[in-house]
Amino acid sequence: MRNQIKNLFKNPMILVFIAILVCFTPQSLYSPGQNREVGVVVGIGIDKQADEFEVSLLTFIPTAQQSYEQMNSVISGKGETVAKALYNAQIAMGRKVGLSHAKTTVVNQELLKNDVAEYIDYLSRVASLSENTVFICTDSSAKDLLQASISLESTVGMQLEQIIGYNAKNLYVTDTSLEAFYKGYYSKASSSLIGFISVECEDGACQDGASGASQNIGPTQINTAGTGANDISSSSSMSGSSRSGSGSGTTTTNSTSGGSGGGSGGNSGSDGGSDSSGSGSSGGGKKILNEGKAVLLKNGKLMETLSVDLLNGINLLNIESINQIITINEDKEEKPLKFSYRIKNKRINIVTKFENGYPVYGAQLILGLELVEIDGYHENLKVNTEFSDIKPEIRKKIDQNLKNQFTEAIEVLRKNRTDVIGINEAFFKAHRKEYLHFIDEIGGTDKFLDYVNFKVNFVLESD
Repeated sequence: MRNQIKNLFKNPMILVFIAILVCFTPQSLYSPGQNREVGVVVGIGIDKQADEFEVSLLTFIPTAQQSYEQMNSVISGKGETVAKALYNAQIAMGRKVGLSHAKTTVVNQELLKNDVAEYIDYLSRVASLSENTVFICTDSSAKDLLQASISLESTVGMQLEQIIGYNAKNLYVTDTSLEAFYKGYYSKASSSLIGFISVECEDGACQDGASGASQNIGPTQINTAGTGANDISSSSSMSGSSRSGSGSGTTTTNSTSGGSGGGSGGNSGSDGGSDSSGSGSSGGGKKILNEGKAVLLKNGKLMETLSVDLLNGINLLNIESINQIITINEDKEEKPLKFSYRIKNKRINIVTKFENGYPVYGAQLILGLELVEIDGYHENLKVNTEFSDIKPEIRKKIDQNLKNQFTEAIEVLRKNRTDVIGINEAFFKAHRKEYLHFIDEIGGTDKFLDYVNFKVNFVLESD
């Protein structure tokens, strides 16, 4: 055994390994954790009041306890520019801020009165904000939405970007990431869509920190009743609040594992001051309302907030958008019935061409429909093969319903000089020479959609 140990130490690599352990192990053991120096930001919100910006950071703070405990905090800073506000939020956090892990970026609706790209350019260019971050607009304050999301994750187990994930997959033409926004922003039509989420107060008025009133739009609970909006409640009360100094640093702390979250935060420097709160969920009785709406942007500015029906009309040409519900009434005097069908699958054949010098967009949509509900004035109706087959009169009504949806959507896009369907791109790729000549004649891409003749044909199949 002794000889084996002597032979082992004769190996120079072993000696080097031991030397490394001796030199670096004590330093590693006694050095502070990285989370003490760098704050992990999982969400960022931008608000603007008058001429002052407020940047709010949703942070993730792992805390060493007997049982694992995760602390989430909303820390904010104010300043004349986004860069200054982010700097003050970093001071309030007491850590360096890196935005590469930010999963959600929220902007207040007021910011969309001007080119929103001006405000987020600094974050993506200098602060390393990931282009994969989910881009959301809210009619409340972005800070309120981040605060409400803290309780949402602790009570329901859903993160903010997951709420709008279904919308991005089934409702929007593209996803609602920052990358998709920039893609539309720099496209020929300079048009893009981003997600829209509201925040509403349960008791009619939020507690300290709410800076925007949301619309009273008839909330429903998470079991989706009433208007069909996904209403995810995050009610709680604030306690143990303490303030010191004055200025623009704010910290709101909450434990997502249900443990007591004694929040602490400080702010120093030229804009010093702190506001820290603990022991309870932040949000002051706020509810996150996801109605499936989207914001239509042109050159980064708000043009119109689109309802689910308008989005469904736009997405008829989107092969990835399915599960849309189509409801029609059957005209019967004795037993009037209401039929609901779901688009189970979709196939699209598209042809673009120029006829007599004008663009023609032809599309054949083959929709597989599944009957999901029959509602009438009679009792104990059972769905059977008789109702599964689409009758000619029902087929005609569904066809007219879909054409009306598509027509309304196109009219909205024409009115706002936007094109989130990709009509310009389709003609440019297939008929570049004719397209460019036509654009020169009409004076720009903004008017192109006005001259397109849409020929859309629906083929309905019972599935």
